[in-house]
Amino acid sequence: MALCNKIFLSITHNLPNTTMTAQVSVSIDGPVPDVPVKNGLNGVNGIPKTNGIHVSNEMNGKPATKAALNGHSDNDFFGHSIPLNHEYAFTPRKLRVVTIGAGFSGLLMAHKIQHRFPDLQDFVQHTIYEARSDVGGTWLINSYPGVQCDVPSHIYAFPFDPNPNWSRFYSSGAEIQQYIKDTVKKWNLDRDLQLNTKVAGAVWEEDSGRWKLTVEKDGEQREEYCDILISAQGVLVHHSWPDIPGLAHFKGHITHSAHWDHEYDYSNKRIAVIGNGSSGIQITPQMANLPGTEVMNFMRSPAWVYYRVPPSKHLGRDVEDANPAYSEEEKQRFRNPDAHKEYRKGIISRTNKAFRLFIKGENNEAACKFGAQQMAEKLNHDPDLCEKLIPKWEVGCRRVTPGPGYLEAFAKPNCNLSNSPITKITDNAVHTADGNVFECDVVICATGFDVSHCPRYPIVGQNGIKLADKWAEEPESYMSVATSKFPNYFIMMGPNCLGGHGSLVESLNWTGDYFVKWIKKMATEDIKYVVPKRSVEDAFVKYGDEVHKTLVWTGGCKSWYKRNRVDGRVTALFGGSAILFHRLISDLRPEDFEIEYNSTNPFRFMGNGFTGYEMEEANDLSYYVEVADTPSSSA
Repeated sequence: MALCNKIFLSITHNLPNTTMTAQVSVSIDGPVPDVPVKNGLNGVNGIPKTNGIHVSNEMNGKPATKAALNGHSDNDFFGHSIPLNHEYAFTPRKLRVVTIGAGFSGLLMAHKIQHRFPDLQDFVQHTIYEARSDVGGTWLINSYPGVQCDVPSHIYAFPFDPNPNWSRFYSSGAEIQQYIKDTVKKWNLDRDLQLNTKVAGAVWEEDSGRWKLTVEKDGEQREEYCDILISAQGVLVHHSWPDIPGLAHFKGHITHSAHWDHEYDYSNKRIAVIGNGSSGIQITPQMANLPGTEVMNFMRSPAWVYYRVPPSKHLGRDVEDANPAYSEEEKQRFRNPDAHKEYRKGIISRTNKAFRLFIKGENNEAACKFGAQQMAEKLNHDPDLCEKLIPKWEVGCRRVTPGPGYLEAFAKPNCNLSNSPITKITDNAVHTADGNVFECDVVICATGFDVSHCPRYPIVGQNGIKLADKWAEEPESYMSVATSKFPNYFIMMGPNCLGGHGSLVESLNWTGDYFVKWIKKMATEDIKYVVPKRSVEDAFVKYGDEVHKTLVWTGGCKSWYKRNRVDGRVTALFGGSAILFHRLISDLRPEDFEIEYNSTNPFRFMGNGFTGYEMEEANDLSYYVEVADTPSSSA
């Protein structure tokens, strides 16, 4: 993040002739100095300080007065006439921030508050509630055999501490989970974390400008309050069971990909794998490789299973392995932060360029031909398998999955495929519309997650509006980070987020920086709450829909991007590139928000007319003087 976007900068970054190391408070649009203050200005004493940052203990502004001010009559905006605020200008008020979830998103927020923006610790009390017994989110709950990320390892990592020691180009779920836990320990990111504690309800209180939370642990509920609520739960959390008649009456073993039973022995079993999304594609070959198994994969529609950019292009060396291992020499090179950065930049650059394949037309048509050829070769050009498995719609309409070993598995005598709809499940078999019956011992539901974005607990915003009701038909958001009628509620991976290409973790990192900008602005400008304007949210959604018409995500497939519809609008993904998304949220757009202040006068944050910075004798009070420019010859 560029220094000009930060609200607190070290003055030494801007003033080469001074050795002062104090923090300079900066408004969201420009510099306004603020450092440790001296008591005694205009008779003001006993102003509380925390680590050199002057923090106001007041949560609300002073009431309006009808007294005349500077010669104005009572009728001239009398509500703006308020007593003088004796604090220094831009004195931050204390805020309590609650983050729900301790996956990548929640832990990124922990790092920002504890490390990246350490000044936040002086006026932000942060708590992370995690309903499960450990950190990791998606990678904690998805532990099925063969689980791995389909994003290259080196760009699926915390940007502040990328891992140079990934074992393979695509990492296993277990390796990612261990990396997350190691990072938490290294950076003490569990300092503000409460495990086995879930938020069971959240209600906005307009008068106080706070969220009242119902928090539950060990079956006991309590009330908590916060000024800002951050949802960092993600989308791929609540697993979804298929709606198949008779499933509950199956007498064999039933498991879900997101709730895997590791105690059960799947060897020497007849196994039905329902689903061919990312998890089904990874589970099927693993089951087929077990001794004595007979596997049937039930699919509803085909999926693109191929590599858009082969690992060899990213590695810079020829390799046939679909998921090659990194050599010790490569790992050693990556331990040099500069070399590692360049390698990661290369992967991200090529990935961002590949986004052009998602534009409908010539590029995507070429990708379809290439993908179909690659898949046909792995299927040994078997006409029946090619007809069932190779899509007729655009590459990228559904998520493209590398799926090493999936297509090849169907060449084995113990692994078969059915694309006939399942009509019912009986005590010991799966029945399909074509009349076939597959007797089995195990049913594995690789049927994904509830991707409706609707919360599993009541979140009630302004005027009693429930978020589940608002998003029941079409989840809509403001740039994926907030939603109208829900003040001070920020969202990681909200509707229309950047989840369709590039590095999701990078986009979460940008989103966290965006949240911090609002936190600082609200604290230093005495803002009670901010909430996106409904008209702006609607405009963002409508224009995004127009962009989506040019992209393959609105193609002829059924996908979770469209809430499992063929013709529905794209609710999951941002209408545009990663570069555009980054630029959009790099700066706040306060004009898109309703802003309510704690005081009837929005300039109360000017305080007593002075900044603390200028009261410190050693500080440079001419820091803003510029060096003369030289005219450009091209001007």
